[in-house]
Amino acid sequence: MKALLLALAIALPTHAASNLPREDGAVYLEDFAVKTVRLATVADAAVSTKPGDGKSLGIIRKGSAVELLAISDTAYRVRGQAAQGGVAGWVAVQAVSALKPEFIESLKQNAKRKAEVDTMIAKGEVALNMTPEEVTAALGKIQKKTSKLDAQGRKEVWEVIRYTRVPQETTGYDRTGRLVTSTVYVKVPSGKLTVSFENNLVSALEQTEGNTDVQPPVRLVPVPVLVVN
Repeated sequence: MKALLLALAIALPTHAASNLPREDGAVYLEDFAVKTVRLATVADAAVSTKPGDGKSLGIIRKGSAVELLAISDTAYRVRGQAAQGGVAGWVAVQAVSALKPEFIESLKQNAKRKAEVDTMIAKGEVALNMTPEEVTAALGKIQKKTSKLDAQGRKEVWEVIRYTRVPQETTGYDRTGRLVTSTVYVKVPSGKLTVSFENNLVSALEQTEGNTDVQPPVRLVPVPVLVVN
């Protein structure tokens, strides 16, 4: 239980992501509830628009403070003050003070988890160990919520009505007066999904009163990892 509660200290951000340009394979701190990370340049750092592209935005002098925005294997995206003014871009890993290996690893683990969860959310699916925010993003409106707080922590149960689209043929006249048959899709209830939470993570899923194929077999995603620098 102690380990679980420790892991829950990070979960997900409570704010929408910015329009920060994204590079494939990079991990962005704004995706997670990470406190501002400040580093210092240990050499004059050339700031580029993309990792290793050579298009310089300026030089941040040695000994300057920078804010860490994202990491990749070879470069860090930072925000700092160059001679030309404020800049945000990529600098070589060797140009700034070192990050703890466990900090980097925890970020990568959470990024991998986020990619898996985002795929499920796009499909309207939920899994064990998802957070309430993730479940809401996947399912939308929750019809009923109940909660209980005891010595073991908070427990919640959410009930969601699931719907499916059923084809239905209709007959009518077109603009020329001809009788035509067309197919429309009608949204009808297909069952109820009950989602149980313990300490802000999904602990059980139950599909009842309808087509159990609407919700795929129960899946498990990793618990969010604590990120400490």
